Amino acid sequence: MEKNGFDYYFDGRHYDCMIQSRNLYYDLPFYIKQAKRYGGPVLELACGTGRITIPIAKEGISIIGLDKSKSMLDQARRNAKNMRININWVESDMTDFNLEQKFNLIIIPGVSMNILLDFQKIEACLSCVKNHLKNDGRFIFDIFNPDLNLLMRDPNKTYLAYKYLDPDGEGIITLTENNIYDKSTQINTIKSYYKIGEKEIARMELKLRMLFPQEIDAILHYNGFRIENKYGNYNGSPFSSDTNFQILVCQARE
Repeated sequence: MEKNGFDYYFDGRHYDCMIQSRNLYYDLPFYIKQAKRYGGPVLELACGTGRITIPIAKEGISIIGLDKSKSMLDQARRNAKNMRININWVESDMTDFNLEQKFNLIIIPGVSMNILLDFQKIEACLSCVKNHLKNDGRFIFDIFNPDLNLLMRDPNKTYLAYKYLDPDGEGIITLTENNIYDKSTQINTIKSYYKIGEKEIARMELKLRMLFPQEIDAILHYNGFRIENKYGNYNGSPFSSDTNFQILVCQARE
C-alpha cells in the first residue's frame, strides 16, 4: 500500500509525468482514427487525465470523459483548460453509470479493463456499455495478451520501470517494481517502489486481472456482443499469439 495515504499512480499530476516520461501515446492515432470513423458522440471510460479524450476533442468530435478518480479528473480539467477545450468530465465508476444518452462509440483505452478483477465487475461494465450504445454503435477497448514469461518473473527481484521528474520539483523519481501472479484468480499484483535518490518515498500495489484470448471472446459473446475485428497492434495488424495486446472492435447483438 502507498505511504502517507498518497497514491502516486492515481494522482493526476504524477500520472501525467509518468506518461510523458515514457511517451505513452502509441495508441493515440488508432483511437483518433476510430473516433473519426464512427463519429460522435464518443464516451471514453476510465479516461484518466484526458490523454486520449483531449486529442479526440481537438479533432472537433463530441466526447465525454468518465473516470472514478477525482484527482485524475481534476488534472484532466486543467489539461483541457490549458488547451482551451471544453469537455464534459463525469466522475463515476465504469461498472455503474447512467448518462441517459446513447453514443456512436464507446472506448476503454489504456488496458483499463484489466483493472476489473472479477466477472461481476466485467459484466457490470459491459452491461453499462451496451445500455449506452446506439444500435449501430461500436465498443472498442484493449487489454493485455497475457505473457506468461512476464507474469511468472521471480517475485523477489525488482525491475526498473521508469523515471520521471517530480511535479513538485523534488528531483527525479525512480520507480521499480516486481509482480506476483496468482494462477488461480488470474490476478497479477504489481508492487511499485518510488524513490528520490536513495530515499523511498512511497509504495503501492496495482492489481490487474489477466483475460486470456478465448476467455474474453466468450465473455463478450455471452454478454451480447459480436466481435467485428480483433487486432494485435495499434497499426491494425491481426491478433496473434505473439502480440502484446488484444484490441477488440465490437457491436452489440440485437
